[in-house]
Amino acid sequence: MPQSAVEAFGLSCDFNGKIIEILYDNLGIDSFKTGKPFPNILDEGSTEKALDFIKKIKEEDAVHDWEFNLGFRGKLIIIHVSGLLVNHNILIFGAKTVDDAFYFMENMARINNEQTNALRGVIKYFTAHLHEQEAKESQIYAELGRLNNELTNAQRELTKKNIQLTKLNQQKEMLIKEVHHRVKNNLMIISSLLNLQSNYLKDEESKEIFKESQNRAKSMALIHERLYRSADLKNIDFKEYITTLANDLYRTYVKDPSRVALELNIQDVNIDINAAIPLGLILNELITNSMKHAFPNGKDGAVSISFGKNDDEFILKVSDDGIGFPSDLDYTKTNSLGMQLVNSLTNQINGKIELDKDHGTKFTITFKELGL
Repeated sequence: MPQSAVEAFGLSCDFNGKIIEILYDNLGIDSFKTGKPFPNILDEGSTEKALDFIKKIKEEDAVHDWEFNLGFRGKLIIIHVSGLLVNHNILIFGAKTVDDAFYFMENMARINNEQTNALRGVIKYFTAHLHEQEAKESQIYAELGRLNNELTNAQRELTKKNIQLTKLNQQKEMLIKEVHHRVKNNLMIISSLLNLQSNYLKDEESKEIFKESQNRAKSMALIHERLYRSADLKNIDFKEYITTLANDLYRTYVKDPSRVALELNIQDVNIDINAAIPLGLILNELITNSMKHAFPNGKDGAVSISFGKNDDEFILKVSDDGIGFPSDLDYTKTNSLGMQLVNSLTNQINGKIELDKDHGTKFTITFKELGL
């Protein structure tokens, strides 16, 4: 680097640090004046430190890379300063950066052979400083390389584990689907056996009991069928389920569709399996009761089913405009197996049941999602 390109200065001072001669000044610092003590040209905050700097030079013959604040063109700058003792005089060299100080003193060494040995010590210091920095940087790069390799290996291992987990989840889903499929098949077998057994019964009341049990098995089988056909193994589309169940029961119990209508008002709602099975059985009982008992002797009317969610609460309503629920019958304390199931299963899903006897019969069941 040419000396003219170095932003630096060189001062020759007496034994007490007073400037004797300005050897070099490429910074254009106005405060450099002969006869002025070196500490006095610095910022007030650096004065005490500069006095220690002069003292150290006297004690150790040379000091290297001290930082001082210097007022320069209306602002403070940091200068890197070194000094050495030559023939009872103090030589002071400074620059804005460590590199500039290094190159400046190297040039000064070529100019003044008398100061060569002392300057070599300073150069050696800066050279060692630079080598030390290079060594530190090399260590940092080596450590970064090691950490990068560890991270790469960890990412590979994580990818491998994710692939394994994906396979395990797929296998788990297949097993769960198979379980739902087999449960559905077993329930349908039970339903078929009940149907076959009912053919050997003579009285209609016993046949009706078998038919109700058969429908209960079908209502549960329908849920398991929905689950093994669904991508979601924990929840089912309850609108589709209610629609299928209600229409199956409608075809079973309503012999004349022109006399009794089926009205559905179902929101698109998914239900957890833990609530779906008891709710399906409740629906089966309430729909069956309306279709069997609400319209005797050719009476016309309609069975209405609505289901939806309001905030965090599910609301199921099954109603008819038929002859109404018997006034002398307490639905919470009845011997009817169907109503006992409705009450027990409503408690199972932590729900509430209400009966409205005005204009027919309307059961309202409210419950929240299980676990909330």
